[in-house]
Amino acid sequence: MVAQNKIINTAAKKVLSPQGLFRKGASRIWLDDNRYFMIQVEFQPSGYSSGTFLNVGISFLWEFSNGLNDTLSFNYGYRENVDGKDFVSYNGDDDKFMAEVEKLAEAAMQRVMEYRLFQDVDYAKKMLLQKTSSRRFWEIYNYSMLCFMKGDFEEGKTYFMQFMDILKHSFYSGNVYIAWCEEFYNHCIKEICPQLSDKESARCMVLEMIRRRRNFFSEKPSYKKMKKENFL
Repeated sequence: MVAQNKIINTAAKKVLSPQGLFRKGASRIWLDDNRYFMIQVEFQPSGYSSGTFLNVGISFLWEFSNGLNDTLSFNYGYRENVDGKDFVSYNGDDDKFMAEVEKLAEAAMQRVMEYRLFQDVDYAKKMLLQKTSSRRFWEIYNYSMLCFMKGDFEEGKTYFMQFMDILKHSFYSGNVYIAWCEEFYNHCIKEICPQLSDKESARCMVLEMIRRRRNFFSEKPSYKKMKKENFL
């Protein structure tokens, strides 16, 4: 395990570090800070064999439910397939594994460049809108937050109300009670809905969410290379 981790870090550092990504502590995760979102590059281990998967995706920095605010998730994008494979095995051949991981890192960097285009909020809206048709509530929530941040208030409010309706009907999965769904629904009623009175209030709400999460992460040693300048 030590050998393969060292190889992964060496290959990732060679490819990703010159492009501005930083390693999250001593983990197999590399981050690209884009103000209102982070791009994660994860060389994910397998529980069954030595080697790595490659996950690349965007984690938006507005707030979610309590259990999700303390970590980064994959809100857009995830598992990558490189040369027809989604897993690269390590069998003790260091040179072969190094070459394969470098190829993964290069593929990851290509995806990072694609996801950096989300800095253009109009482009981000276009891409996220394609995800809202799935009716999965986090996709709709993300789109509404993006609309509020951009100042597209009425559109954001329409999608946020869709999100609330879906969330309200998600308290139970069959006979199983999903406590966090109701807790977050109540949080939205109490904390978010009162701030949707007008465009500026909604925009400031999302910006404050982002500030809080950026401050939370930037205080952790593993995130010390985050950008410190005002993200506005």
